[in-house]
Amino acid sequence: MREKITIDDLGKNNLAGYTELILQKTPRRTGAKKSYTVGAAKISPAIYLDDDTIPCYYLIQLGGGYIEGEYYENRLKLEEGSQAILTTQASSKIYKSENGIPSKQYTNLQLEKNSKLEFINDSVILYKDAVYEQSTDIYLEEGATLIYSDGITAGWSPDGKLFQYTSARIKTNLYLNGELIYLDNLKITPKDYEVQSFGILEGYKNFGTMVVIDERVDKELIKRVREETKNLNLDVKFGISLLEKNGFIVRVLGNLTQDIQKVINKVHTYLRKEFFEFEELDLRKY
Repeated sequence: MREKITIDDLGKNNLAGYTELILQKTPRRTGAKKSYTVGAAKISPAIYLDDDTIPCYYLIQLGGGYIEGEYYENRLKLEEGSQAILTTQASSKIYKSENGIPSKQYTNLQLEKNSKLEFINDSVILYKDAVYEQSTDIYLEEGATLIYSDGITAGWSPDGKLFQYTSARIKTNLYLNGELIYLDNLKITPKDYEVQSFGILEGYKNFGTMVVIDERVDKELIKRVREETKNLNLDVKFGISLLEKNGFIVRVLGNLTQDIQKVINKVHTYLRKEFFEFEELDLRKY
């Protein structure tokens, strides 16, 4: 695993926010063994949405957005047998980089044996001239279940034009029992090519991704998930791809983030019933 980066290593000038959360299973429920933040990062108190044993935590960014050269780091761990829900409080806003220095976020996520995590990230919104790098390393042990989603929008600019940011790089590595089973390395540089062209975003503006890992994933489950989503009357294009081991990926392209989220929510709701016997998740953000 990647060597732990300490706060001293990061330096005071570019450490904007650091989050560390370790969850453990107790006789009654999952609880926080360690909850620690530095800078413009906070963790909400536990909220119980489905029952009183599974906590939901909101990861909160207090600064209003990422500015040039800022570095955020999240280290999140579920110990054996624990179960939780994590989500961001709102979309991450990435502001302009006048000197071409990227804003960065690194997340290290560890799921020990038989732990279960639903991790729902709001979409990233890049402002005009923004430069952003996001790297996520996920490590799962035997029996762990992960439902993870994130996305990126066409961005924001004063004149309303789309894709006015300089570049965005989103990299995700997923390891199962120490073996790399999924690597996604996406780099978008709108000034170098037409982002909405066919072969990239296929004429759409925004995209979302869901990663699902569970030992019960097989071709039959994928077939049932496709049945659940085939009748959605939305202006989107999406596909479901089976991984070599214990998982699948959902990719969604669309013009409205709400439509993309409806597809992801549909899959998520089905999996919650299938894996946990829970109903649709209500994160109470609106």
